[in-house]
Amino acid sequence: MSIVVRATLAEQAYQELRTRILSGRLAGGQRLLPEELSVELAISPTPIKEALLRLESDGLVEWPLRRGAVVRRFTTHEVEELYEARLLIELNAVARIFERGANTPAFIETLRGNLARHAFHAGREGLDELSSALAFDREFHQHIVLAAGNALVAEWHLRILRQTHTVFVYNAGNYARSVDEHRTIIEAFAAGYEAAVRNAVETHLIESRNNTLANIVRESARSTPS
Repeated sequence: MSIVVRATLAEQAYQELRTRILSGRLAGGQRLLPEELSVELAISPTPIKEALLRLESDGLVEWPLRRGAVVRRFTTHEVEELYEARLLIELNAVARIFERGANTPAFIETLRGNLARHAFHAGREGLDELSSALAFDREFHQHIVLAAGNALVAEWHLRILRQTHTVFVYNAGNYARSVDEHRTIIEAFAAGYEAAVRNAVETHLIESRNNTLANIVRESARSTPS
C-alpha cells in the first residue's frame, strides 16, 4: 500500500471514529480493537491504528496499560479542568472581540443563524438529535473564539470543546437551557455591553459544568452495585 493511499485511509478512519465518539455511538470506556474496526470500516488495521493514535492526541481515546485503545472516560477532575480552560479562553475572546471592534452586525447575525439551527435540534428527542445540537453548540462557541482573531487559540479551544462534548453527550441532563443561555449571550452582544456578555458567557459555562458534573456523579452512583 502506498504512503498516500494509507494516509487517505487513515484520515477516513479518523474522521469516522471521531464522529462516532462525538455523537455518542462509541461510549466512554468502549474498547476499540483495530481488527474489528478494520472489518467494520473495510480499512486495513494499519490505518486504523494511525487513526487511533490521532484520536489519542486529541484527548478522545486512551490506551490504559497499553492493552488496547478505549474511548476516553473523563473524571470529574478532568471535566473541571476542561471548563476552567474554556472559561479562560472564552472570556478572553470576549475582551478581544470588543477591543478589535469585531462585534459587528454580521457577527451577531452569524450567531443568530447558528442559534436557530441549534434550537431546532435541541428541542427534539434522540441521540442523533442531541449530537446535531452539540455540533451547533460547538460551532457557536467557535464563532466567538474565532472572532477574537487568534487561530492558534481557536485550534486549542476546538480540541477542548470536543473533549467537553464527548462527556456531555452521555450526561446531557437539562440541555434545553443551553439554547436560552446562548440567546442571552447574543442579546448582550447585540446591546454592545462587554460586561453583560462576559457575565452571560461565564454563567453559561459554569451552569454547563455544574450540570455535567452532577450527571456524571448521578450516573456513577447508578452504575455502582449497592
